[in-house]
Amino acid sequence: MKKIKRSRLTIFPIILTFLLFAAGCANSATPSEWEEQAVDGQGLAERNFLDSCHAANEDLTEMVREEFCGCLLDGIKQAVTFSEFKKLDDHIKKHSNEITASGLGDAFPWFVEVNENCAGSTVQG
Repeated sequence: MKKIKRSRLTIFPIILTFLLFAAGCANSATPSEWEEQAVDGQGLAERNFLDSCHAANEDLTEMVREEFCGCLLDGIKQAVTFSEFKKLDDHIKKHSNEITASGLGDAFPWFVEVNENCAGSTVQG
């Protein structure tokens, strides 16, 4: 297997994930934990995140998308609490037109680290 050479796999495409995640949560009861409203072992927030991540990365093959989005979700859940993740989500909703990579790195270094780790470890089959 070889690593994906993907310059687009950076912070900014992933921002769309969070914007779509926010829209998904707005259309239903907003969860306060990852595991709330579970269906088949996945909470509403987890399902919304994965659906949004897949939609934001349609240029990847399905297998790579599965691996990358799963890596992001697992990495975020390991790095921070759901309430910390919601701070990022709220920040992106409030400042969507002003988001920069350096701004995200300053305010949410855990997000940048998780994104870089997943982008660097995702392989194409």
